[in-house]
Amino acid sequence: MKRILLLCGAGISTGMLVQKLEEAGEKLGKSEYEFEATTIEQADIYVPKADVVLVAPQIKFQLGSLQRKYPDAKFSVMDMHMFGMVDGEAIIELAERTIEG
Repeated sequence: MKRILLLCGAGISTGMLVQKLEEAGEKLGKSEYEFEATTIEQADIYVPKADVVLVAPQIKFQLGSLQRKYPDAKFSVMDMHMFGMVDGEAIIELAERTIEG
């Protein structure tokens, strides 16, 4: 099971995004993924357990500090379009590219 963590400021929009990712994962036959969403304030709890961390565009300015704090984690920033359109398939593709490195 691969854990994909969505990290944002307040957690409101990423909670909705998890549902869309689960739907897209089913459609694409990606049963090996587990999706979670949390706020940046709870990063210490969730980031170490994630295979990939996808950062919401509104907090991308914190990417550098996240990478320094969690040097072993794999991070990518969701672009505004995929995030705003709640494009589950594009976000899963981004997660896969990030995991592959």
